[in-house]
Amino acid sequence: MTTTELTRSRFAVYLIPPYKIARDVAEIHYMLRKQFGFIAADQFQVHATIKGFFKKTPGPLDPLIEHLDAVFAVQRPFAVHFSGFRIDQIGIGLNISRLDNAPNPEMMALRQRVVDAVRPFIAPDCDFVAADLGQPFEAHITLAFRDISPSMHEAVLDYLREAPLPTEPFIADTFHFLEFFSRDWEGDWEQTLTWRLIKWWRLEEKG
Repeated sequence: MTTTELTRSRFAVYLIPPYKIARDVAEIHYMLRKQFGFIAADQFQVHATIKGFFKKTPGPLDPLIEHLDAVFAVQRPFAVHFSGFRIDQIGIGLNISRLDNAPNPEMMALRQRVVDAVRPFIAPDCDFVAADLGQPFEAHITLAFRDISPSMHEAVLDYLREAPLPTEPFIADTFHFLEFFSRDWEGDWEQTLTWRLIKWWRLEEKG
């Protein structure tokens, strides 16, 4: 039974891609760290965010986990397609938000169900609400973020021309719930970020 009360940590729910995709993206993280000094993306699992960082209300984790269990108990695996780079002011990623030139309906619906499940447990003073819930949702697998400046985008994109960028569709069937720790949530949290896996779900086709 999970009873730890942790108000200094943050939590998130991630889609975990298959091994080969994770391996190839991990190589890219390693090379960007080695060649450019970017560390932030390499501090995480290879993932696509379904629900980003949130500070939890005081109390045990069990009720929150039960809400997430209910979401994934009825969720079917679904197809995910790559659609080029996703580039914004804080980073570069691989866009997996679309299907047939429109938002992937399964991805968008799961995102909403997870947000609805988590929302009652988000602390009123959560410092990540605006960054996650205040922006349009666009699922992606991060290659570099936070410690890459926009002035470096062109050089990094040029460097990635020889990278093992995944392009083949995959089935979204594995999801993780994680807890994150940092010594400086108000500043450069990525410099001291660590995490632990609390629970995972492997989806199966429903009969």
